[in-house]
Amino acid sequence: MKNKNLKWGIMSALFVCPLFQSCDKTKETTKDVVVTKETKIKPVPLANLGIPGFQFPEDSVKIYEWLSKKDTTSITQHAWGIWAGLTANTSEVYAGDSLLVYETWLGAGDLASLSQDGKKEGGCDVTKTTRQSLVRPSQFAHAHLAMLGARQDLIDDSATLFVSTSYDPNAACFATQNLIFNQSVLNTYGVKNGIGKTPPFPNNAITTKPTYFIGKQSDALIRIPSWPGPPNPAKPYDSDVWNTYVYADVNNSQPAGKQIVPCTGKATPEQIKAATCNLSDFIYYKIDSAAAQYINKQQQGSGETVNAGDLAVLVCMHVATKEISNWTWQTFFWSANADAPFSPSSAFAASLRPKQLQGAAAHYAVSTAYAMVWPNQPITGGTNKNVTPIIGYNPYLEAGFGPSTFAGVPNQMNPKFKFGVETNCMSCHALAAYDPSKTIANQPFPYSADQYIDMSDKKLFNNKVQLDFAWSILANVDSTKTK
Repeated sequence: MKNKNLKWGIMSALFVCPLFQSCDKTKETTKDVVVTKETKIKPVPLANLGIPGFQFPEDSVKIYEWLSKKDTTSITQHAWGIWAGLTANTSEVYAGDSLLVYETWLGAGDLASLSQDGKKEGGCDVTKTTRQSLVRPSQFAHAHLAMLGARQDLIDDSATLFVSTSYDPNAACFATQNLIFNQSVLNTYGVKNGIGKTPPFPNNAITTKPTYFIGKQSDALIRIPSWPGPPNPAKPYDSDVWNTYVYADVNNSQPAGKQIVPCTGKATPEQIKAATCNLSDFIYYKIDSAAAQYINKQQQGSGETVNAGDLAVLVCMHVATKEISNWTWQTFFWSANADAPFSPSSAFAASLRPKQLQGAAAHYAVSTAYAMVWPNQPITGGTNKNVTPIIGYNPYLEAGFGPSTFAGVPNQMNPKFKFGVETNCMSCHALAAYDPSKTIANQPFPYSADQYIDMSDKKLFNNKVQLDFAWSILANVDSTKTK
């Protein structure tokens, strides 16, 4: 959550000054934002806001008790405590903007560069000079939104989705100490005719995947797709086809507590007015010229252009913690009605938000996946028989997946599960593995709809190295480095 009296900063992860080098005192001016190139940002651990009953890391025995009792109340309360800690303000400042906890963390790409240079302590005690780079999601392309129902000169309809992956200080230190992004290191964990494994992350490790839409500050309103709930029957349901929007007022002139009513693309002016919220209802940042240039290189030929001063608006975030062997999984997405969000969240989940969660951060819904199925199965030797699914996904990231996404991993629980709205974070990330027999460019990225994944299943993992549920390792390995 950003305090209203703070000057908005820049999405500075793409700043021209090298990430881990000292910079001179020259300044770059972008509209009303001044960037000082000597900024140093120290990664901050998850904040403890004094939420009753919440601690991190939680004892794994207690979490397993929640799972054995199907205690969704305790699970959801724990997820909210993590979200509150991630979105708390810190004393770290960039361009006059007080950074949130998760914004101070090193990106997986940053850690991969350190690992690949053999800097084992690189992730353990380091300051950085920028925020993390934003990249286009590789699994789907975001189409240009059609302009309907309002004046084109006042509404930005070209919001584009970008993501990043960050490791908290504990996960970051582990990653570089073990050089887990180096292909030569991963090769050492291979087991011929067996299943290899990387060392497990520490139980206080956290990884995040913030996801942003880019909109234009120069427009009065930014049109952003708003999740309308899952389709029935299930089908690929990417945000391009929801046809449901809210309009973020860049000037924050909407009344506090306004009830937001999302509208369709063919909305009347009155409907657009009802669908308009304040930009401050989102977590967001300004983009500087270097960031804009970096983003534009990724979308050459798309007809879309990002400019300095445009806005990166947080729409969702995946969060995983290593508090149990299979990690805890929680995902957050912006909701027009934060008190009664659509599935895969619920009004029940919203009712458990702690009072410490205020402002923009309280406008996001939560979905959890602390197990793959009910009842919870053991790490190995479990079953897909006589179990019920646990659906946990993020509408902005997985809802668009269709049968081809899951074709490589047959579903043993329900063969009809073939769509993103039938997924579970844990089931999918359980498949994160490296194949030593293949080049990095030819590594498979198999995904699964919701089902129990046995971590000793040789059909899935034989002659592979399990990556402790971290697809981000495989996505950032560089085969050119051998240290």
